[in-house]
Amino acid sequence: MSVEAIRKIEMRAAAIGDITPIMELVNELAAQGAMLPRSPASIVEKLRDFIVVLVDGEFAGCGALAIIWTDIAEIRSIAVEPRFQGLGLGKKIAEALIDQAEELGLRRVMALTYVTGFFEKLGFEVVDHGSLPHKVFNDCLNCPKFHKCDEVAVVKVLKVPEIEEDIEAGLMPQPGRPLKA
Repeated sequence: MSVEAIRKIEMRAAAIGDITPIMELVNELAAQGAMLPRSPASIVEKLRDFIVVLVDGEFAGCGALAIIWTDIAEIRSIAVEPRFQGLGLGKKIAEALIDQAEELGLRRVMALTYVTGFFEKLGFEVVDHGSLPHKVFNDCLNCPKFHKCDEVAVVKVLKVPEIEEDIEAGLMPQPGRPLKA
């Protein structure tokens, strides 16, 4: 589909009717090795984390923002229908999720990905999985890939005005660097 043919792009919170399209898209891309699969239960339980993008009223993609801890959230399951790829929808989804994290006052946003270049263009930096203990403890321990994870961890420090002084004072962890005591 060309950009010229599009009349309307809409982004909104996911609704019950989006569960099947989200699951089918994510699992189709997972079967291609582009991301990890999601169970129907995990999508239903985390539906409020998801946003969807519609092109001319048709489901075109999704993404989710999961709060991991008081200072960090994870971007998960960014996926765009193959026929809508190349229109910048993945970037729009990621930017909307980053905006949500900033609005919540979170200091960082992270992702585990096979597509590091996508996230690096958005200002993320590659980090060691060990620098994300809350993610590892909460989710990774139950993952079948835990002992041989092939996803790359990326983190973006957010520009939340009230924490800029903490960043400058070294009171906030930077990607790959420990918090000062």
